[in-house]
Amino acid sequence: MKRRYKYIITAAAIFLSVTTVIAADNTIDSLLNLLRRVPDADKVEIYNDISRAYWPVSLEESTGYAMRALDLAKMLGDQKGMADALNRLGNAEYLRNNYNEALAYYTRSLDIRTIIDDTYGILGSLNNMYLLHNVMGNRDEAVKYLKEALDLSISMEDEEQVAYYSNIMGHVYSELHDFEKAAVHFDRALGIFEKTGDETGLASVLLNKGSMYRRMSLYDEAQEKYFRALNSFLLTGNSNGVASVKNNMGIIHKQLNHLDIALEYFNRSLEIYNETGTNIGGVAHILNNIGIIWYEKEEYDTALDYYTRALESYQETDQIQGIATACHNIGILHTRMGNYQDAFDYYTRSVEINHVIGDNYRLANNYNNLGELFYLQKDFEMARKYLDEALEMAMPLNAKELISENYLFRSNLFNDMEDFELSLMYFEKYDAYQDSIYTDDAARRVAELKVRHEWENQLRELELLEKDHNIRQLRIERQQALLWALAIGAILTAVFMIVMLSLIRYRKKLNMAMNEKNLQLQSANSELRESEDNLKQLNSTKDKFFSIIAHDLKNPFNALLGFSETLNQDYDDLSSDQIFTYIDIINKSATNLYQLLENLLEWSKSQTGNIRYKPEKFELQPLADTVLSTLRANAERKKISVNTDIAEDITVFADKNIIATVIRNIVNNAVKFTHQNGEIIVSAVKDGKFVRVSVTDNGIGIDPLEQKKLFNINYNITTPGTNDEKGTGLGLILCKEFVERSGGSIWVDSEPGRGSKFIFTVPG
Repeated sequence: MKRRYKYIITAAAIFLSVTTVIAADNTIDSLLNLLRRVPDADKVEIYNDISRAYWPVSLEESTGYAMRALDLAKMLGDQKGMADALNRLGNAEYLRNNYNEALAYYTRSLDIRTIIDDTYGILGSLNNMYLLHNVMGNRDEAVKYLKEALDLSISMEDEEQVAYYSNIMGHVYSELHDFEKAAVHFDRALGIFEKTGDETGLASVLLNKGSMYRRMSLYDEAQEKYFRALNSFLLTGNSNGVASVKNNMGIIHKQLNHLDIALEYFNRSLEIYNETGTNIGGVAHILNNIGIIWYEKEEYDTALDYYTRALESYQETDQIQGIATACHNIGILHTRMGNYQDAFDYYTRSVEINHVIGDNYRLANNYNNLGELFYLQKDFEMARKYLDEALEMAMPLNAKELISENYLFRSNLFNDMEDFELSLMYFEKYDAYQDSIYTDDAARRVAELKVRHEWENQLRELELLEKDHNIRQLRIERQQALLWALAIGAILTAVFMIVMLSLIRYRKKLNMAMNEKNLQLQSANSELRESEDNLKQLNSTKDKFFSIIAHDLKNPFNALLGFSETLNQDYDDLSSDQIFTYIDIINKSATNLYQLLENLLEWSKSQTGNIRYKPEKFELQPLADTVLSTLRANAERKKISVNTDIAEDITVFADKNIIATVIRNIVNNAVKFTHQNGEIIVSAVKDGKFVRVSVTDNGIGIDPLEQKKLFNINYNITTPGTNDEKGTGLGLILCKEFVERSGGSIWVDSEPGRGSKFIFTVPG
């Protein structure tokens, strides 16, 4: 099967966690010293404790001390000591990956604990049996023992154990896509951990519940649970938990095909594991996930590097299934790279491991890919052999994806062998299985949607009940407050009725009179201030108008009159060059005069309130292109390029005409003050809740002292352009007023000789 194995690391552990080898050595030394001072009856328990302490140090020593405990317990008739010793022996064999031997020891231990009614011992054995069958791939047996452990913890009324096993049970049902049952178990575990304040348990449940939502493709809900789990892990200082959350976030983005984001999460998770150095198994898992991302990106050399590192980590931690997974992935990779011998070697190694642990599903997957490998090498006989073995294993498992892929490989194989009848038959079978897989997937999604709908209904009912409860509570509180107020009011009224009534009447009249006077004074003051401000503004505007009319209207009209008169009177005596020059001057004067009048009209309308502000949401790029299309002719005369750099998805909320006026004025200025062959760029970027629009030129720039006067009505700046173009100084003042009315701001960034950048913001 052309996919990479993915493993979820569960929160469950087989045994109590150990710290470091140094700490284990210290524990062993203490127990050995104690062993010399106690009677034989107490030595059984100490032997068992030493066996346990040797797990991270030496499995041989662990087995040796467990055997001593077993022999001494038999001699003393200590049934509990015998059961504990057998359990220790099972643990050692489990860590060696000798699962059948571990199962035999666990079974004998459970039998003895059942006979002597060692409740907590039985619970531990059931937990070990669940984990052992789970790793052996016996899911039904694993779930059976897990249910027994949960039922026993409930009968014991041990909330800590109930929460622990409910969390694991929820995780199991989540993997089986039985989300309704999973949610029940998760909610029970969550309630207990919240009540007891167990942040570690709470984080584990939230992590598993987030994974359930991820399997349901409810990614928003999954992320919400992951972030809550992250907070709990941070609160308890659990770095491995933080890394696990980031790994799961990476899986979400991998499923959404956000490969770069997934890679970022996986890399951060790997960094945390490497920093702590306490979870080599987790490192292997993350390395494998990163390899999958690079495989999907078709960066095969990088993928091979990560798969190889994952394999080394799996080997270091004796994770047999992980080794098989990494070998299979490397085999797929070498197949894609055309390294067929290397692919065969890695597939074979994966087959050997899966055969030992009895995982027929993964064996069938191995054989399918081996069949494909020999088909690609045109060794049709070996290809058929492996495909036959794969199909023989996949059929009893009803592994539809494997069977479907097997039929597709067979169809291709027989097509190359020119047996077109068989090729067509297998393709039809492949197509039928694909339909079945699609139907199953659709049914599963319908079931998931049904579960989600039922949850949403339950949530709505709970919200309604909660609101109803709150309303009733508020009514009760209001009634109680009213009763108290009535009682107090009655007492006060009875005592102070006559005095208070007279005082209230007097003060009421006095306050009304004072309030009326205050309101009159405030109104008069406000009107005076407003009148004064209006007069100042009108005077300033009047002065500006007179200044513009006296200076700026006069110059273009003089040019128009003077040069038109010259043309009229001396046309026959003028050369062609002189005529062209005078016409060009008249044209520039008329253009400048038109721009002046246009800005004066806009300014007067803004001052008298005649501009109707109609904001709307619109795309900025089309508007900018429309405005610039009217300005390019003027720019082309100076061989200036005018371009835009605005993404199509950038939208603003403002009046279209106002924004068009602002862009037109700023770009006109840029053309005026840019040299021949210059460049002007109109760009826009998102800036939080605003869009920042920039008009950049490589013209003459602006002196810092002059920059402070650009947007001030009290100054009339009319610096000549690079071709001696005239300006009014009113355009930028108009731009400032329009931008601020739109809820934004405007400023300039410029240096003399290095160009200018006019920037304004507008709500996005």
